[in-house]
Amino acid sequence: MKALDPQAVFNVFACTDDFELLSQLMQLQERYHDFCVRGFSSNAVLDGAFLRQQEIIVIYLQFSLVEDHWYSWFETFATLQSRLAVRLIVSFSQVRSEYMHLLKYRIDAFLQEPFEMNVLHEHLLRQNQEARESACWQNELHSQINTLLMQMMIPSHLNGFQYLCIACETAMETPTNRQIIMKHLYSMTARRCHTTAERVEKCIRTAVHAAQLPPFFLQVFHDDPTSRKVVMYVYACLKGIA
Repeated sequence: MKALDPQAVFNVFACTDDFELLSQLMQLQERYHDFCVRGFSSNAVLDGAFLRQQEIIVIYLQFSLVEDHWYSWFETFATLQSRLAVRLIVSFSQVRSEYMHLLKYRIDAFLQEPFEMNVLHEHLLRQNQEARESACWQNELHSQINTLLMQMMIPSHLNGFQYLCIACETAMETPTNRQIIMKHLYSMTARRCHTTAERVEKCIRTAVHAAQLPPFFLQVFHDDPTSRKVVMYVYACLKGIA
């Protein structure tokens, strides 16, 4: 496949149902002018005539859209690729900052060369296995956090309970030290919940204040339970250091 002109404006077709990502792409498009989103499909349907008419040379695929029928989809793509000079970018998660940087900093350096189906098959199987293992771990983590918070008798019907769960998950998933986690805990949780750090902090404090803590936890928290102490206790228990 012929190398792309580094000065060219790349016409992109996005197969994604993530409208936040599309909005970000449009903003980058206006700012850098080195690529142009000519169309998108929320169900990954490819129209050869449209791709040719719009001179599409880059197709971005959100893999979750074709996960149940990926082999037939890639057969369709391979047929199109034999007639059109299109490159493919596959994302195995809905939103990836790496993809945004990819479009921002010279997309041609990241484009995939034509691939063998068996190599792609092995790669996808590996990705699926990792995704399944991650999902199992996430479910187990969520269950354990829920159990610990309910043992503290924190009212589960309050918004703060759900924010606490997410805050604990965030602390467990963030690869950094505990001091940094606790410093940015509310803002990190707020980003995941699409709300403000102030609301997260207020709701969590309300939930902790409403808890009917058993004597054991009153002793653990020295009769002064706070949201940070609760998160750090859950973190310590699940990390095996309590």
